[in-house]
Amino acid sequence: MFTTFQHLLPRALAWRTTIATNLRRYIEGLAAFAADVRTFIDLVYLDLFPPSTRELDAWEFQFALPSTGLEVVRRLRLAAAWRAQGGQSPDYIQTVLHVAGFTEVFIHEWWVSGPPYVARDPRLHTTVPLVGTYQCEGSTPWECFDDAAPGAELAPHCDVSLANDPGYIVNLDLTRRAPPPVPDDPARWPYFLYFSGFTFPDPAEVDETRIDELKELLLKICPTQQWIVLLIDPVPPIELAGFGYGSASMGSSPLGV
Repeated sequence: MFTTFQHLLPRALAWRTTIATNLRRYIEGLAAFAADVRTFIDLVYLDLFPPSTRELDAWEFQFALPSTGLEVVRRLRLAAAWRAQGGQSPDYIQTVLHVAGFTEVFIHEWWVSGPPYVARDPRLHTTVPLVGTYQCEGSTPWECFDDAAPGAELAPHCDVSLANDPGYIVNLDLTRRAPPPVPDDPARWPYFLYFSGFTFPDPAEVDETRIDELKELLLKICPTQQWIVLLIDPVPPIELAGFGYGSASMGSSPLGV
C-alpha cells in the first residue's frame, strides 16, 4: 500500500519519499491503516461460506439455528440451511441430510421392487407403539419401568402419555406421545418413506445427541403426506475429522432400492 500511495504523489522533489522525512513517515502510517482495511475486506469474502465464516453466531441467528454442539457440527448445520433451496425429490432430501452431517443416513423409497412396484410392509420395520399412562420420576417410560422392581417405591409423578420408540414419526411434531398404529391396508404403504444405512434395512449410525435434530430436519424437508420410518443406531458423539461438501456426493446413492 505504501507503493500505491507513492504513485499518487506529484512528481516533484518536494514530494519525494525515498528518504526519511516527515512526509514518508506520514505515508507509511496511511499505508499501514490501508493495509488493515484491505485485509479486512478480503476476509469478508470468507464469511460467505459456512466452513470459513468468522460470524458463525450471526449466521445462526439469521437462519434461526441453535448455537449448540461442536463447532464443526454447527458449521455443518449452517451449511445445510445455506444449501437448502427447496424441493422434495429423493436426491434433494438426501443431499440436504449429508450436507447437515448425517452422512450415514440414506433415503429409500416405499417400494421393495418394481416395476410392477411392490410396496414395502412398514410393519416389518417398526414396533407397535405402547399407549397408556405411568407415574414415576423418570423422564422416560423406561426409567419408570426400571424403578418398578419388586419392592421399589415410585414417587408420585403427573400422568404422561406412554409411548415407546416405534421406529417412525409422523409429520406433526416431536412431542412424547404414541403415533397411530401402522395401517394394515397395503394401499397406504406407499405413504411411508424410509431412512436407514446405505443398504436397506441396515441401521444408520447417528450421533445420539443429534437424533432430535435429524427428526426435525426430516419433518421439515420431507413431503407432508409421508410417514417417516427411521432405522438408526444411536452412537456416542465423536469429534468429526473435518468439514467439507464431498460427503454430500450422490454418486453411490441407493435411491429407489
